[in-house]
Amino acid sequence: MSLTSAMLTAQSSVQARAAEIAITTQNVNGANNPAYSRQTAVVSNLVNSSGSVVYVSNVSRAVNQAASTAVLNTGSVATATGSYATLLDTVCGPNSTPLMGEVATSISKLESDLQAWANDPSSLALGQTVVDSSKALVTKINNDAQSVAEARKRADESMAAAVDNINTILSDFEKLNTDIVRKTALGENVNHLLDERDEMLRVLSEEIGIEVMHRDNNDVAIYTDSGVTLFEKTAREVTFDSTATFPSGTTGNAIFVDGISVAGPNAKKPVSGGAIAGYAKMRDETGVTMQSQLDEMAKALVAAFKEVDPAGVGADMDGLFTGTDAASLSINAAVDPSLGGDINKIRDGINYDYNTGDLAGFSDRLNLFITEINAPRTFDASAGVTTQSSLKDFAVNSASWYSAERQRATELAVLDASAYTSATTTMSNSTGVHLDTELSRMLAIESAYSASAQLMTIIDNMFEELLTVAR
Repeated sequence: MSLTSAMLTAQSSVQARAAEIAITTQNVNGANNPAYSRQTAVVSNLVNSSGSVVYVSNVSRAVNQAASTAVLNTGSVATATGSYATLLDTVCGPNSTPLMGEVATSISKLESDLQAWANDPSSLALGQTVVDSSKALVTKINNDAQSVAEARKRADESMAAAVDNINTILSDFEKLNTDIVRKTALGENVNHLLDERDEMLRVLSEEIGIEVMHRDNNDVAIYTDSGVTLFEKTAREVTFDSTATFPSGTTGNAIFVDGISVAGPNAKKPVSGGAIAGYAKMRDETGVTMQSQLDEMAKALVAAFKEVDPAGVGADMDGLFTGTDAASLSINAAVDPSLGGDINKIRDGINYDYNTGDLAGFSDRLNLFITEINAPRTFDASAGVTTQSSLKDFAVNSASWYSAERQRATELAVLDASAYTSATTTMSNSTGVHLDTELSRMLAIESAYSASAQLMTIIDNMFEELLTVAR
């Protein structure tokens, strides 16, 4: 090998090692960035008539498609169950009495007050106690109804925010993906752009469950986990119309992707992952069931205290309680002294006269109310609990249903979050940066760099000696 060839080899080696050092330094800088994928210099050796040339022919990017898919899938599921559990907690809060829990207690209090008044039906003070406990019961049911309606509204608002975010991501994704495909075709390094795109996919998967298809030139297509196209060369439009309020019986609107419903009542292609799946479950399933439970309780109270014409001619009329659902439930103004009502009408009748003898000791109606509170009655199956039970048992069953659902949702969210963490760790171990490895590689490259530089010095000295001899 001539000195010129040796110098060429040494110079190219120094340049290649410098490029390796730059890439390794970049890896070290990206060690704390979970979206960064490790890069590796591919060093090649070209032999020609002028000698041997060492150069960095390519910069490869660590890729594990299976691990990446697992991260997207588990993250999407974890976000769905997590968003649902969080919304479910907001109905009453993680440390407060469960939905309908205080209703059961209030019914027992009303029964106890009715019993005390039945033992002394001439006492207005005891009658006022019944009015007060009735008001307290109504307030608790009204508050629970409002809490559920607000939870459904929060879910709907969250769906709207998610849709806005999805559209923004898809718009940005279209520009980035086009840039990646173009630069890949030109042979340019797009590794940093691929990292950026992978992070976009991760964020998108947290909003809606997705499947990603990889194509030539680093191109990708995105579909929902139910098979609807979100992105294929161009971004598809995601639309949603929010609903202002959610009283009982209100049906929320669906989310559409490219004109196909993917979330909401009777969605054609419902997604199972992403936050919107959790929001939809709360708004369209669990929230509706809870409203049904509260409405059934309100209707049962009105029915238990209704007034029936003793003569069997007139229609049934509202008694102590009035209203058509949980939100409208109230105490009858005719028996509320604060509204100009007469307490004794609870005992004697509002619409029909049950105490025809005007007896101060008349207690038949009060005892009947106690019987009605404990009597089995039929509740609609849409409430999701036992259809045959007493008022108190129905309230207890509803509270137990909510507690069980919240516990199940919380446990599932924890399990799914753990699965996501495990998938993320696997991904990091496969494609992430490990400082010890990078620092060891840096030392090896620096040693090779020093050797090449030393060789250049030796060859340079030899050239000097030859020139000296030639003179």
